[in-house]
Amino acid sequence: MSHAPLLQALLGPEDRAEYYRDLAALAVDLTAQVEVAGVGTRPCRLDEAFAALEEGTSRRALLRYRHEGRCWLDTLLIEPRGVRLVRMADDTVDPLPVGLPSSQPR
Repeated sequence: MSHAPLLQALLGPEDRAEYYRDLAALAVDLTAQVEVAGVGTRPCRLDEAFAALEEGTSRRALLRYRHEGRCWLDTLLIEPRGVRLVRMADDTVDPLPVGLPSSQPR
């Protein structure tokens, strides 16, 4: 059995800004959730997820999106030295062919 590749990185302020810009510009079908202490997770927009992490109202955000025809799952975790990004391909989801807008039927 082949496992999806796993990437981990520690993002500083400049890296987070670049990561946000890239996701906002390139990700398709993006969904975001933040974890709120005592409440659980709640859906939100991408900008709200990043604001919650920066403001400290959430310690974790979950992002799922498509990029270049493949599905990805990113988890962002607050750490003392920055934000930890854990990314893996989500091969359980049927990917869209590259170049096919998400609003078109498959």
